[in-house]
Amino acid sequence: MLADQIAILNEVTLESLNETNETKIVTSFCNAGMKVLGADYGFVWLNTFSSPELHLVYTSEKLPFTPRTPRKEGRNYGAIKNSTPDFITDTNKVPDADYVREYVKSFVIIPLVYKQSAYGSMVFCFTKPESFPKEKRTLSFFIGNSVAQTITITRLISDERTERLLREERRKIRSVADANHELRTPIAIIQGNVDLALRSKSKKITEYIKTLNAVNHEVKHISGLLSDLTLLSPQDEEVQENIPFGPVSLRNIIFDIVERCEVLARKKKILLEIKTIPQITIPGNKQYLEKMVINLVKNSIVYGVEGGKTEIAIKKTKDKISISVSDNGIGISKEDLPHIFERFYRADSSHVPGQEGTGLGLAIVKFAAELHGGTVSVKSTKGKGSTFTISLPTAHEGM
Repeated sequence: MLADQIAILNEVTLESLNETNETKIVTSFCNAGMKVLGADYGFVWLNTFSSPELHLVYTSEKLPFTPRTPRKEGRNYGAIKNSTPDFITDTNKVPDADYVREYVKSFVIIPLVYKQSAYGSMVFCFTKPESFPKEKRTLSFFIGNSVAQTITITRLISDERTERLLREERRKIRSVADANHELRTPIAIIQGNVDLALRSKSKKITEYIKTLNAVNHEVKHISGLLSDLTLLSPQDEEVQENIPFGPVSLRNIIFDIVERCEVLARKKKILLEIKTIPQITIPGNKQYLEKMVINLVKNSIVYGVEGGKTEIAIKKTKDKISISVSDNGIGISKEDLPHIFERFYRADSSHVPGQEGTGLGLAIVKFAAELHGGTVSVKSTKGKGSTFTISLPTAHEGM
């Protein structure tokens, strides 16, 4: 008999784990509790995230009286403090039960407490005298523990969701502020050149061409910045789930990127060397995978030395697929290394004149790697070069 009653409560527990509304959770448990205890009425007091004060959140149908708000020195708070059900077999012997004696002969106050967390109480009322035999006392403890554990899980999940949403909002605010800062400089340059051209008394076409070239350069910079921001925008997990994946050949991506970067490398007489590249196809988003690799290859050229070398390789082990891009360029200082994957962070590149980026390249590399279940790491020595390694789990491999 006891096993059957516990089975009923366990079923309610399982059903409630998918519920986020605490009132619905305690309603289900209260109705089940009335059934297994044979009670006639029931009601529930709960506190909230922000306040320990108890509030009446549920009363069963046809409850013939209105429950009074629990007093701090009363039985509800006493049961909660002791983490033990308070069994009242005869309301006539309880002074503070005078207002329910007409309707209730016995009742039990079950505290909803799990470990150090107290949530409230569940009260079951009986119109006939109840002695509360061992089986019903055991069930009362079980009800209180089950309800409290379920609420604990619900509040933890809600707290994590709230924190995630807050992090997402903070990220959005920071991104907007960073983008605003980055856009100010090129816009100011454009405005300055246009104002200068409008005020100029010169009618020479060369002066206008010079202005248009300057404006064009800044427009391209803004376009690149907006393009990179677009790639970084789907940070929310639900949005990321909608990014389309399909079979992508890593080998094809590498060879295509090397071909696209040849002209840039040739200007600095940098050798682009492809090491071992096995034929590996993984499920992924081609746009993000291409951007991930090309950003590393371009960086190796931009920050490479005249006549230097960039090596690209793919290695496959039992647990992972590694894509590495190595160069013998200027390297990265120890002070800069912890920050290079942050948005808009730029390491000291004053010794690379004429090179201008959005400050988002490595942030995109990191995001793209994580989007595919992987990571990115870097080893670098100032003045000797850098090696960036993207590690993807073999679980993503399709062939």
